[in-house]
Amino acid sequence: MLRQSASVIFLLIIMALLNSTLLAQSDSRRSFMEFKAGFLRPEDTSASNLLGLSFGRKLDDKLYYGIEANYMTSNYRKTTTITESDSGGISFTDKQLELDFRTRIMSILLQLSFESKLDAASTVFMRASAGGGLQMVWNNENNYVDQIERTRFFSGLGWQLTAGLGVPISRTGMVFVDAIYNHALLSKSQGESDLGLPTFREIDLSGFGLRAGINLIGIGM
Repeated sequence: MLRQSASVIFLLIIMALLNSTLLAQSDSRRSFMEFKAGFLRPEDTSASNLLGLSFGRKLDDKLYYGIEANYMTSNYRKTTTITESDSGGISFTDKQLELDFRTRIMSILLQLSFESKLDAASTVFMRASAGGGLQMVWNNENNYVDQIERTRFFSGLGWQLTAGLGVPISRTGMVFVDAIYNHALLSKSQGESDLGLPTFREIDLSGFGLRAGINLIGIGM
């Protein structure tokens, strides 16, 4: 799972760096890139680890626009105890794996961000953003009891709000912590009911989360 998430983030970083290289002749001081990590607790899945990347440009001294990509993973396993034993003062427990579900979530959002000092003398910045776009779920399911193995895919549109604080660490860098609210109802077509009506299955990705990261000025779009 870590290898998959690292591969996705690596590809996104390469794409962003290529983009910034092609546009190097533009005003680089007005571009930015953010790297972030955290978690999200969606309504219909277990808590997901989050890795994200966003890049874009300044509109003015407080507003930014850009693209954000997030990759999240979670895992659910159900085991039962078969036997418990003790040998030489060491206890052993034998278990059997019944269910192993792995969920991967990816979102690609268009985003508008706001950033401003708390007051004229402060070195702390308040941050906020709003974005919307495509969100997707791949759910790999292994049911060893019923011998069922399948992957289900859900997709749909969603939106995300964030608010947080940032502290500059250099002339071009800022570390930050943001609270997140994500809202998305994703669906998958199921076919038709006994009455001949179309049916679909939904998964609710709405939930709160937290992330931390670094914002770098001079890299990006």
